[in-house]
Amino acid sequence: MSNNYQVSCDCQAVSVSMEGQPRVHAYCHCEDCRELLQVPYHSVLAWEAERLHISKGAGEVVSFQHPHKRMTRVFCKHCGEILYNTNAMGWKLVSQHLFKKCNADQLPSGFEANAHFFYDRRVIDIADNLPKK
Repeated sequence: MSNNYQVSCDCQAVSVSMEGQPRVHAYCHCEDCRELLQVPYHSVLAWEAERLHISKGAGEVVSFQHPHKRMTRVFCKHCGEILYNTNAMGWKLVSQHLFKKCNADQLPSGFEANAHFFYDRRVIDIADNLPKK
């Protein structure tokens, strides 16, 4: 099984490649992710920065730096697809939804969310058996 993965935007102008296993595969409920991405929670696959890079279309992306937080959102300037975002630790986070959309609706074994982080800050309850930290 390969340890190299790829996602692309809707219009295929940009591709992002990841290598190795993600550091984290979970749901994040923090205020920062909600504010940056405008979602109630974020299903993340987080890689160390050096393990994720734009493999096609680097000139076709826009990077939005949050004005007050150490977070960015990187998206295609043509179709608007968010390819990844960064967090305060410098990790690069790809949504599980985008990963599945680009990989035959599948996550590799072990990439499924295994916890909820910052669940005490949630804006929506999630009824599952995963640990809520």
